[in-house]
Amino acid sequence: MIRITAVIALAATLSAQGTAPAPKSPFVVHEWGTFTSMVGSDGLVLEGLQHEEERLPGFVHELASLEAIAGSRGRVLKFPATRVTQKMETPVIYFHTAEPKSNVRVTVEFPKGLLTQFYPIPMLIAPTIDRQRKTPIDLSKIGDSFMQWNVDLIPYGSKPPKEIPQVDSEDPWAFAREVRAAYVRTHDPKGIQRATEAEHYLFYRGLARFALPFDMQVDTNDRGSFRNKSKHNVPFAAVLDMNEDGGRFREVGAVESGKAVKFSFRGMKRDGDRKRVAAALGARVFDALIDEGLYEDEARAMIATWSRSWFQSNGTRVIYVLPRKEVDRVLPLRIKPKPDQTVRVLVGRMEYITPEAETAIESALEARTSANEQERALAADYMASLDRFLEPHVRRALAKSTSVEVQRSAREVLADIARIEQ
Repeated sequence: MIRITAVIALAATLSAQGTAPAPKSPFVVHEWGTFTSMVGSDGLVLEGLQHEEERLPGFVHELASLEAIAGSRGRVLKFPATRVTQKMETPVIYFHTAEPKSNVRVTVEFPKGLLTQFYPIPMLIAPTIDRQRKTPIDLSKIGDSFMQWNVDLIPYGSKPPKEIPQVDSEDPWAFAREVRAAYVRTHDPKGIQRATEAEHYLFYRGLARFALPFDMQVDTNDRGSFRNKSKHNVPFAAVLDMNEDGGRFREVGAVESGKAVKFSFRGMKRDGDRKRVAAALGARVFDALIDEGLYEDEARAMIATWSRSWFQSNGTRVIYVLPRKEVDRVLPLRIKPKPDQTVRVLVGRMEYITPEAETAIESALEARTSANEQERALAADYMASLDRFLEPHVRRALAKSTSVEVQRSAREVLADIARIEQ
């Protein structure tokens, strides 16, 4: 009898163990993104960073209208803003979970900034902008902004939501999809939003007027220093110099809080193969992203998205990884339910104008009104080559030059830019 009782007790124990719930799968959130700023050779932060460089697909939403952008091929957005010193480009948030999750609330705040483009459409966003606005928004008068998504998460490996829009495989938007993360679909049971939207991630962009605690001083065209004024160490930094003849870069590594690191390109030849330079720098940035906690496919997606514009375009720039506490300070993120782990890696791009470039833009501004047709054409070609960084270059010349002719020409160019963007 005792034996039978013991067997029954053992069976009950095993049965209870067999029906116990499986261990909860971890809920992990990873984010990568970029900040772009620009300074003169003396480290002065320049305005004019509202201009877009990368095209966005036609389904991306824009704050000025809160409607899908027309055109299946997308277009370069021209958000009506002035006095912009910081461009937040392409943060994407990935969710990793083996279990479906419903009504996950994601809130992003942007102090002293404006969240301008996003997809999928959020449930809440503030402030909103009147689409009939006739004048650009002065970023110095913007306080805080925020947006909130309510989304359902569908584990990777499940059937993709039918609402995910199609994009060309060579579109940078598609590169960010090459990650084994959960699908995201807007959660809207009450039908408040116009449509259900889905993607592989949450995407947003913004404009701001603030200075990150990092600066640049350029002694000559080939030498300078990058200073970390933050209370936290910069995990990684590199300086890139690219022009028509090719490129070169110096890795300066980690930069301690309160310290400056000097760099020099003297004696360093350019590599005429721009793609090879980009690949070498991309490999080092990839390692830095992994060190900060991104998964390999996420780091590859980020490098693929930004390699062309960050690593191959002409200019001189510092590329650095923001300390995590700085990320949380300038871009607070709240998620409910709270993830078991949150990794946020934002990379800064600080363009700087060398003394040589400052002289070149002043000469071009002077030549654009020359009586000589060839001089005018060369000036126009040079200014066109500056692309979205034309305005900061012109503003630098306006502030630095003592030539009345250069100042007059600079004001004319800035007025032309303002008219085109309205």
